[in-house]
Parts: sequence; C-alpha cells; structure tokens
Amino acid sequence: MRLSELSDRGGVSVATVKYYLREGLLAPGTPVTARQSDYGEEHLRRLRLIRALLTVGGMTIQQARDVLAVADDPAFGRHERVGIAAYMLGPQISPPDASDPERALWDEVFAEMRDLLTEMGWYVNEEAPALAALTRAVVTLRSLGYRGGVDDIRRYAEVMHPIAAEEYTVMEEYPVLEEAIEAAVAYTMLYEPILLALRRLAHEDVSAHLYGISPPNPPLSSP
Repeated sequence: MRLSELSDRGGVSVATVKYYLREGLLAPGTPVTARQSDYGEEHLRRLRLIRALLTVGGMTIQQARDVLAVADDPAFGRHERVGIAAYMLGPQISPPDASDPERALWDEVFAEMRDLLTEMGWYVNEEAPALAALTRAVVTLRSLGYRGGVDDIRRYAEVMHPIAAEEYTVMEEYPVLEEAIEAAVAYTMLYEPILLALRRLAHEDVSAHLYGISPPNPPLSSP
C-alpha cells in the first residue's frame, strides 16, 4: 500500500506517519521510486500499536521507542515483550528520599506488600511500577489513619487476580506480537475506568441496602 492508504487504514494523518518514520518508530517502506515506497500489513500493525502506545497509553516518544525495542528483540520472551508496555504506563512513582521521615514507613509497607504477593504465589518483579503505586497508596492510607493492613489488601488481590487471568485469556487470542501489546495497553488503560465505575456503583447499591432505601435499587432515571 502507498503512504496515503497506510494513513487512512491506520487512522492517523500522513504527516503523523512521516513523523513516526523520522523518529524511527515505524520502519521505512520498500522503495518503488525515488519518491514513493510500498508498505505492508506489518507496517499497519506497527502503526496501530504506536497509536495505542501514544494516545491510549499516554507514553512519550522515548517510552514508545523503548517498548518497541523490547518487542523487536528476540532475546526476550513473550512475557517481557508484552509486559514492557505495562511498565511504561503511568503512574511512575519513586520512593521517598532516604532523609524523608516517611521513608521508614515506605520500606515497611513495600516489604509487606512484596511478601504478601509472594505468599499468594504471584510472580512479580520488585521493580514493577504497580508495586510502587500500591506501596504509595497503602502508605497514604496508614498515614491518614485509615485501614490498610495486609489482610485488607489481600482481599482486594484475591478479587483482582481472576479478572486479570480472564483478560489475559482474551489477549492470548492475539498471536501477533504487535496486536497482543496493543491489546495489553487497551485492556489496562480502558478497563481501569470501568473497574472504578463498577466499584462506585457497588458502593451506592450496598449503601442503599444498608440504610434501608426503598426500593433498595430503584431503576435509573434519565438525567
């Protein structure tokens, strides 16, 4: 296909495709004349992946470049090549400085969360950004005097793992690596708002039952 067709099918402008080519995110096409090149389905898959990383995932050009470098490196297995995208997604949280009074609590919570996941049989790298994000959330809870013990977090983990397993069952339907990475980004970024919304709706329903609203779950009315 020509550049214009690649642009149309990929859902981005010709100028954007040229930008990705200049940045090295998209491989050059096969030259057919001095001014024209042909592009194949592999270019279209890569273009869609780039768009997902940058627009859905909110990554920088350098972060997208890092993801694609790992994806193209046969030294890595599918776990690393798909998982690298999740590591580049926000938030990126760093522990407090050693001089920060909060650092002792951070180290305590980090160890507890790491040990909890190990006890549950989860295979998680200590450098996982999500582990730092979990630590930050629990540190904040405890600092404010709210419940955030190991058993509290365990209950949430036990609920989340089957959901993650189901999502990866769906992602395994994408044998092509670029499509699998794109699906991983989409399921992470687009389903997290769904999980949050359902949790809040569940809160509303539980509250209605708890405080005797009649009927406990009235039909939704139009705004």
